[in-house]
Amino acid sequence: MNTPQELVDTLISQRRQLQADLGQVSAAKSPETIEKLLAVFKTHLATHLNLENGVFYPDYLNKKIKNGEEIESTKEFIGIMNDIATKVTGFLDTYSHPAPQFSLAIFKTDLSKIIDVLNSRIETEEDGVYDIYLSLN
Repeated sequence: MNTPQELVDTLISQRRQLQADLGQVSAAKSPETIEKLLAVFKTHLATHLNLENGVFYPDYLNKKIKNGEEIESTKEFIGIMNDIATKVTGFLDTYSHPAPQFSLAIFKTDLSKIIDVLNSRIETEEDGVYDIYLSLN
């Protein structure tokens, strides 16, 4: 990524892929299909988090520091975003290999909660953080 706008565009594109992945998981009926689709989602999620946590947030913090802005609240926000990632990862750990007593109903309830959490993170970052990042010199 050569520019901040390209970085943000890539992150947003990755997020749309993650949402599409979860849409496919949500429509799946068999544990085998769910397992395969979650593996794809997990790969896409890891790629996204590596870019976000390894490139975006460090650059965001550096830009704020260069502008003389306080960064403690930003670090707290990043911590909250990391907590959300941990919840999603925990969900994936639970369902990556469905147990013999797998319940589609329970899975769908858990999946719905994870989709809500992930969408909350997406909205929070896209409706605020990305615009702030792009406005920093």
